[in-house]
Amino acid sequence: MLQKTQHLAQALKTIESANTSLRILQFCTNFYQGGGIQTHVLELSEWLEDRGHDIWFAAEPRRSSYNADAANFIKLSMADVAKVDGHLPLRILAMLRNAMKLRKAILKHRFDIIHAHETAPALVARLATIGLNIPIVMTFHGSALSRLPSAARIGQYCADLVASPSRISLNALIENGVNAQKSKVLGLGIKPLRETTTDTIDGLRARYLPDGKGQIVFSPSRLAPQKGIDVMIEVAKRVIKERPDTHFVVAGGGVLTGTVNEWARAAGVEQNMHFIGAIDTVPEHLQASDLFLLTSRWEALPISIVEAFRAGLPVVATECGGVSELVDDQVGTLCEVEDVDAIANAVMRLLSSDTLRRQKRNGALLRSQEDRFDVDHVHAQFLAKYQSLATERHS
Repeated sequence: MLQKTQHLAQALKTIESANTSLRILQFCTNFYQGGGIQTHVLELSEWLEDRGHDIWFAAEPRRSSYNADAANFIKLSMADVAKVDGHLPLRILAMLRNAMKLRKAILKHRFDIIHAHETAPALVARLATIGLNIPIVMTFHGSALSRLPSAARIGQYCADLVASPSRISLNALIENGVNAQKSKVLGLGIKPLRETTTDTIDGLRARYLPDGKGQIVFSPSRLAPQKGIDVMIEVAKRVIKERPDTHFVVAGGGVLTGTVNEWARAAGVEQNMHFIGAIDTVPEHLQASDLFLLTSRWEALPISIVEAFRAGLPVVATECGGVSELVDDQVGTLCEVEDVDAIANAVMRLLSSDTLRRQKRNGALLRSQEDRFDVDHVHAQFLAKYQSLATERHS
């Protein structure tokens, strides 16, 4: 451990002395509260600011968890660009308008690097930087399989570096045309969970288990088709039939808000399904729960799973994107996407055995300590790539 700490300290010292302060634009579609991408970007930015770099943000200002009125926030109407079911001419017009507005900000503030998170920001960033020789990094955070070819094209033509936290997801882009030489796996540095009190944990358990009996299955999931909430409700229906004191707590907002309650009522599980909206108490909920569940149809590398590891929670998850890079038999169970029976059986098997959950808990805690989730280890890699690209720009 001492050798690792000394090596990391030396690496950070080398990186920080290699270049002067950078002005970096972090560009997302939005900064909605509780999103994994947004959390990653804000925590990376905080780390960079602590080391003297100047960080700016560009995104849709509505419902932003970052102060959209701050001097370093560029307000763009990115929802109009990212609307996949919108009319193409209107999306193109919105893209051009946003690119013009962003270009003015770029010319004014002279950014050294633009880091676009996902494809819509990458498109706008490339249009805005035509002729300006500003490096663009595009991080791919996962998509439906049908969108992989278009995501690869955008990465190939709009970014100087294509990154992903998942090797599996990045390989999928390479198979669809991204140049492997301009791609890199850049992971997710996840902060340790904040400590919570026994009283807080007991209070949360009492909220969902008023008679003190039963178990809590927790899922911090946006209410969107990607997250397979319809699948989760069917899983809950099967589990509750066998274990009626099981309660499913789903934290997150999204386009399916309200609809999911109707689905739960139709399935007869509304008393055991708790849709609690976006929250800022995910760490506390993780520590108050018995099992973590992810029923996504696609992902890259979900931060929420690593946070579950930090809480010592066994994980049941669908095998999509880079999830298999996180979850195996040591920490939980992987199931095929939309395989309701397999997911329900995995949940019931873990809930039924204190010994099995304890084994998975120990495995999860051990995995959470790996370097690939360490904040300094991971964020130093981002900084090294930023500095390398900025240096190449001036060479």
